[in-house]
Amino acid sequence: MKLFAKNKLVDERILHLRNKIFKESYLVVMVICNLSLFLKVLVFQSGWESFITELVIVSAGNLYYTIRTVMLGIYSDEVEAHDNRSKMSYSLKNILTGLGIGLAISLFFGIRSAILYADGTFLNQAWYFFIVFMASLMIYLPFFIGFLAVSHSLANKASKKASDDDLLDS
Repeated sequence: MKLFAKNKLVDERILHLRNKIFKESYLVVMVICNLSLFLKVLVFQSGWESFITELVIVSAGNLYYTIRTVMLGIYSDEVEAHDNRSKMSYSLKNILTGLGIGLAISLFFGIRSAILYADGTFLNQAWYFFIVFMASLMIYLPFFIGFLAVSHSLANKASKKASDDDLLDS
């Protein structure tokens, strides 16, 4: 008795369009959650309790996508396709992204400390900015560059292994 068996033929055009719609809806949800997160943190200056749901949705969605593409062996294929069509390698792009994030956070903390904690003279504000900016740069720059580079390397290696294992099973 095959009551729940799925033995239907699937039209590839419909399947492709359905996947495209799912991809677009995922992007819409991520944009809405990131916009809500941005507004709650920077504009409304809410506590972390008010934006934890958006943070979980964004993190879980991205984490699931990354783990799934690595386990299916698609990540290494995406990296290879990117490297073939782009002038800049995916590894270099990850390093530059880490550099940009580390610099942006350091600038944010430097400007924030100069505005909030300096006594109002330009020299004092510049000194606060410089000290906090350099300290933040030394902390966050290696962290983000290292995190992105190591996670990319590990994901690429695991994805290649999964892809090779899939080829051996066939």
